Amino acid sequence: MNESSCPATKTAAKAHALPLFSLLPKRLSSLVSLCASVLLLSSCGGGGGDGGGGGTPGLISGGNNTWQAGVYKPSDNFKNYCEKPRVGASKITGIPFPDRKGNATQEKNFLRSWSYETYLWFEDLPDVNPDNSDTPQNYFRRLVSDKKTPSGSYKDNFHFYEPTESEEAWSAGITYGYGLHLKINWEVPRTIQVVYADSNSPAANNNVKRGAKIIAVDGLNISTMNANALFDALYPPQINAVHEFEIQDAGTNNTRKVILESASLPTEAVSIAKAIDHNGSKVGYIQFNTFIPDAQDQWVTAINSLKNAGVTDLVVDMRYNGGGYISIAAQVGYMIAGANTNNKVFYQNVANSKMPKEDPWGFVDVGLYGLNKSLNLPTLNLQRVYVLATEGTCSASELVINSLRGIGVSVYLIGDTTCGKPYGFLPEPNCGTTYYTIQFKAVNAKGYGEYSDGFIPSTTDNGMDRVKGCSVADNLTYQLGDSNEPLLAAALQLRATGICPTASTRGQQKVSVDVEQGELMLPPTRRLMIQDR
Repeated sequence: MNESSCPATKTAAKAHALPLFSLLPKRLSSLVSLCASVLLLSSCGGGGGDGGGGGTPGLISGGNNTWQAGVYKPSDNFKNYCEKPRVGASKITGIPFPDRKGNATQEKNFLRSWSYETYLWFEDLPDVNPDNSDTPQNYFRRLVSDKKTPSGSYKDNFHFYEPTESEEAWSAGITYGYGLHLKINWEVPRTIQVVYADSNSPAANNNVKRGAKIIAVDGLNISTMNANALFDALYPPQINAVHEFEIQDAGTNNTRKVILESASLPTEAVSIAKAIDHNGSKVGYIQFNTFIPDAQDQWVTAINSLKNAGVTDLVVDMRYNGGGYISIAAQVGYMIAGANTNNKVFYQNVANSKMPKEDPWGFVDVGLYGLNKSLNLPTLNLQRVYVLATEGTCSASELVINSLRGIGVSVYLIGDTTCGKPYGFLPEPNCGTTYYTIQFKAVNAKGYGEYSDGFIPSTTDNGMDRVKGCSVADNLTYQLGDSNEPLLAAALQLRATGICPTASTRGQQKVSVDVEQGELMLPPTRRLMIQDR
């Protein structure tokens, strides 16, 4: 491992069931149940429930708790005191539940104190009386800054929670569903299209491919279906859910019906890794979907394969990668750039004024998980990399871009502006719910980390938010990894000629209106940059 080494990482297995979804790039709300509902944050820090932030300061009784405006007891005083304590142990990790009998006010007192202790913008937090009628989850929704950036967007677009079991399942690489990844256009007539399907999934086994449109579910047209019922059918929160889908495959006018049964699936972090012959040399291509612990071994396999193939350049397709663990990002950076990362800073954690300053993280050159734990990682030792991106490229994905640029590795960005999330979390489980509040900002070795409006493909690189590359629309007509797929084709052309495809060239490629307007259906819980503990 490099001298600027990574902090100790989580050893407990964790992770995900995909029960709830948001649409990028809307402002996220909390997740409120296992049904597929989406709430946009329309009022943060006020309104609803008793004793809101605008109440008269005073001393209020709350069971075994007291509240006084501006006075915060240590969060440890309230942690794991639960209104409905769980019994037994997690079926994902096997760790016994720490819950003790308490009440909802204690749960809210915990959230109030913990947020004030750790939130990056704690000075913006409303002080809401926890002895009110809110559920702990709805109370947590209030504990967020409502300030806006100069561009007019909220400072905090990423405040949410999820069932702890879902968080544990995701980190453990478990997904419930059909292996479908989708885009949706809500305009009438509503359209839903497949962006890709996981290998060996129920969807793939029924030949459902990128570009297919979902026309109806269980005999009901998607345009007339209730949104909750539609989400529940598309992403069931359990296995063995059976639904009939009427689909129209890309390039056809006819529809067909398929029966899909949800299953517990291994998360496919790396879907494709291959060498492409281009202009007399070999270019590596990796479709990379999520930064979970299992991604480490999948990247090791991919890099070894590409090294054996003799690739001299690399295209990393992160157009649908919402992020994940910083430790995996630090490994990915090393496996791309190798010796160029020696003794270099991967990122610096900038927390609030109450938190002690941490040492910088270095790039990670040894395995931290799985089959390659404690083994040296392979690397391509590249001084440049081509990244395919969309608004679905978020968080830890953006961290890789920023960190490599911070040490002088040339990054070329092809596609669209990324989601804009330089912020991270230390997920906090309490009483069966895991809460995510922004606790730090990540800056690179050059001190840059203000990309809250995303990285933008540009004709020049300003070392900040504008990254040299090509602006190209995502096009579902072509399969991922196809050299003719517009983003990949643009990367290959830029590499060979230094010139992006022209507008007329792009105009020759078939792009449907609903592809351009569709938004990636991505769980808000998976737009993450998690600092491993």
